[in-house]
Amino acid sequence: MRSAAPPEQTAVPSTSNPSRHRHRQRLRAHARTALLATAVALLATLSISPSALASKDLAPTPYMGWQTYLGFGGKFNEATVLEQASNLVTSGLEHDGYRIIWLDSGWWTGSRAKDGQITVSSTQWPHGLAWLTQTLHAWGFKVGIYTDAGPVGCSGTNRGSYGHYQQDANSFAAWGFDAVKVDFCGGEDIHLNPENAYTQFEDAILHNSSHRPMMLNICVYAQPGQVSSGYPSFAASAFASYSWGYSVATSWRTDTDIGSPSTGVTFADVLRNLDADATEPLAAGPGHWNDPNYLGPDLGMTDAQFQTQFSMWAMLAAPLMISDNLSTLSPASFATVSNAQMIAIDQDRLGRQGTQVPPADINVSPATGDGQVWLKPLEHGHYAVALLNIGSKPLTIATTAHALQIPAAASYALANVWAGGSTTTSGPIEATVGADSTVVFVASPTS
Repeated sequence: MRSAAPPEQTAVPSTSNPSRHRHRQRLRAHARTALLATAVALLATLSISPSALASKDLAPTPYMGWQTYLGFGGKFNEATVLEQASNLVTSGLEHDGYRIIWLDSGWWTGSRAKDGQITVSSTQWPHGLAWLTQTLHAWGFKVGIYTDAGPVGCSGTNRGSYGHYQQDANSFAAWGFDAVKVDFCGGEDIHLNPENAYTQFEDAILHNSSHRPMMLNICVYAQPGQVSSGYPSFAASAFASYSWGYSVATSWRTDTDIGSPSTGVTFADVLRNLDADATEPLAAGPGHWNDPNYLGPDLGMTDAQFQTQFSMWAMLAAPLMISDNLSTLSPASFATVSNAQMIAIDQDRLGRQGTQVPPADINVSPATGDGQVWLKPLEHGHYAVALLNIGSKPLTIATTAHALQIPAAASYALANVWAGGSTTTSGPIEATVGADSTVVFVASPTS
């Protein structure tokens, strides 16, 4: 991620216009058809060694936790991290599954000793990073850290690992970290090949001197042409990471940043990242996940919009990483991120990413084109069904169990995830959905 675009960087268009939103979705889907077919073929035929699966085996379900970037930018220290971890514990969110604390850009000034070893600020980390991870492990957390594939990180000069992949992987492991996010700002600056760079970094993780398993998160974040005219190419962009990322990483970004510490998060960009992630459902599964970026409560969206983001990230089987100051989390946002049924949909061990239902299989009134239905198969014959309204006025969205190809039954139980309660239907699934909102049911054949 880049906190600020260089002068020559072109702006990334948002999806505030629904027709443009749908047009770009069709273009992306068309452009990725060949790559997706390649990825599916590779998944079926590629023989991957047990060691190459090591980092992916650490996340049989999408990982959940807290991340520094959107809430704190590059301004955080030991006290900040311990306070946020304490908030996760005392609020009950750690018990709900938010069990990884991930340091983003800003933990390091980019300084190294003469032998190339990273040197850490004693002011920012008075007890050292090994002490920090040991403390957080004792509280029940895993801990992640950040670097860049190039020599320069997104947060400043020399804050990348280029030329030091093995040395830095050794350091991260020796300090006790459980995960590494590798950004690509510096990689873009020197036009690294993303697949080659991340394969090399994963190899360094697998051969770290402490023999410590660590997850790898790929952060090739740029859309095609986002950095400069014609660069990156589609194949070197976030849109293509899934086609090779599953073989080396636990997760990979599928679109550009969802927001920034300075600008917050907009609902239009949530929909943009939802679109991009949705084109690659077959790449995701237990141990390897599409990553549409962080959860952004209280950072510019309404309560309904954030609830929709959370709903759709769960439908995507995406990592659930809260990136905000937990000390100021609103009651509405807390209720959203702690909803047990929605978390269960995300964490379902079947590991299936939800997909959008064809418009022909739904009815929307009035017919604005803003209503969508999404389906996510769950364990034990259950199905999550999300009725999504991306428009500015309430809609009635309807479909049927038959149209969704849910196994035939005389009746179905429909558990309403957000409103609570359960009803029985012979097949119709329908709700009035407010603007920018989502109604989610868990449908279960009952007879």
